[in-house]
Amino acid sequence: MREKTTIGVLDNDIWSAQSIADWISRSGQRFLVIWSCTSVTQALHHCLFDSSRPQVLILDMALNGTSGIDVCRIIRQRTADIGIIGISSYNPNRYRNDLAAAGAQALLSKDQITQQLNAIIPVVAQGDTPESETFMTALQAHQRFAQTTRHCTNAVPALSFRELQVLHMYDQGHTTEEIAQSLRISANSVFTYVHRAAAKLGTTDRRQTIRKAKDYDLI
Repeated sequence: MREKTTIGVLDNDIWSAQSIADWISRSGQRFLVIWSCTSVTQALHHCLFDSSRPQVLILDMALNGTSGIDVCRIIRQRTADIGIIGISSYNPNRYRNDLAAAGAQALLSKDQITQQLNAIIPVVAQGDTPESETFMTALQAHQRFAQTTRHCTNAVPALSFRELQVLHMYDQGHTTEEIAQSLRISANSVFTYVHRAAAKLGTTDRRQTIRKAKDYDLI
């Protein structure tokens, strides 16, 4: 029997994320939603660092403190193993070209989900795209990022997930104490992650490190 296609859902609104997950689960297709969440850091961890990596990520364009385009770019720079479908409550054309450049395979407005998502998921799960005139396959996009990095004289060493987490939280205005409490680590560990990121990026303080990480679309 054919195995089920595994799916993750990242949406800005918890009720929307759960509704999409429930609809997919009830669609009668061989789809398995293995997680749904509103947290960018949690979704990135699932996609990049643990065993709950989905074959397809359903990705909202408007997220708390960042954009789906940025999340897509981070994932695609690191792997071609996840097909990415962007969704939006707004006119999807405002995101289409930027999301395609970030390495996604498709984009839908949320009111198209019930009409089109079932047909698109199996295509994207294979890394392909139903819109080849606009979007690349997952492998093509990943290879393009890899080629750009090889030809860039100022190629940036990859930051660890925790380093990215800490820099992102500082950029969102959290204090050291809040970051330490949220991540369940000590304040000294928070500082250590910033220092490691700074060493990799060639910066001398936290503000410069955050700015350079953003310049390279790492956060």
